[in-house]
Amino acid sequence: MAAASKFVSEWWLQRISAVLVTAYVFLVLGLLLVNGTPNAMQWQALFANTGFKLATLLAILATAYHGLVGAMHVWPDYVKNRAVLAVLNAYTWLASAAVALWSVYILFGMK
Repeated sequence: MAAASKFVSEWWLQRISAVLVTAYVFLVLGLLLVNGTPNAMQWQALFANTGFKLATLLAILATAYHGLVGAMHVWPDYVKNRAVLAVLNAYTWLASAAVALWSVYILFGMK
């Protein structure tokens, strides 16, 4: 029963992550429709706003989580060798963590 509960929780969290990414896409599209195509200075001004940086980070983290859960559930459907599956799972976790950390560095660490 615990495994089924875990899958249901992951399913809901994956749907929530999809909603977050969709909301971010609508936010960016709305900004583009209202303000037109931005130039480099306007992009810099937009990303100077901490709120927009946080929204961007949330969207990237949601995307990384969405991909992580999706891959962790798809790998076993196609890969039956346990050793290869373990390597793919480890790679998937590392890639998701790298995306998350790199995003934080890009959005908040560079000056």
